[in-house]
Amino acid sequence: MDEQTNIVKEFFRLTMISFCVAILVMSLFGWIRGGATPDAAMTFGMGVDGLSYQTIFKVLLLAAVNTGISLCINVTKIFAKMMLLWKMALVMFSCLVATSVLAAAFRWIQRDSITAWLWFVLTFSASFVLAAAVTIIKVKRDEKKYNDLLSNYKKERGKND
Repeated sequence: MDEQTNIVKEFFRLTMISFCVAILVMSLFGWIRGGATPDAAMTFGMGVDGLSYQTIFKVLLLAAVNTGISLCINVTKIFAKMMLLWKMALVMFSCLVATSVLAAAFRWIQRDSITAWLWFVLTFSASFVLAAAVTIIKVKRDEKKYNDLLSNYKKERGKND
């Protein structure tokens, strides 16, 4: 029960982080380019006047779906023995598919604009590669730290025996 509670808490925490970052980025983009792009996508239909409530809730749904995908891959025992890099690739691909489906359904990107879809895939992939790089660097740094601590512990324990 406690593990399930932690997963639910983590789901809401990660969903809110993703949601807040997405709204901030969209708000900044809309503020800078909103007046120039209201017809390009339904997302910025209000131009520089802001985001509609409907758009905000759609972004929340997207954050929840992508967080759910990430947690399912990273928490379930099915993928427990999979290498971190493969898990990240699977999360990226799954989230790209889910985000593409929602972007098409909500008409965030014009369905017949190949250029817009190519830019979407390019920016989405670039952001995931950046996030993957940061994650790998953090994991490597933590691994070195813990190996050093373990070595020090073994040395200290060897002296006391």
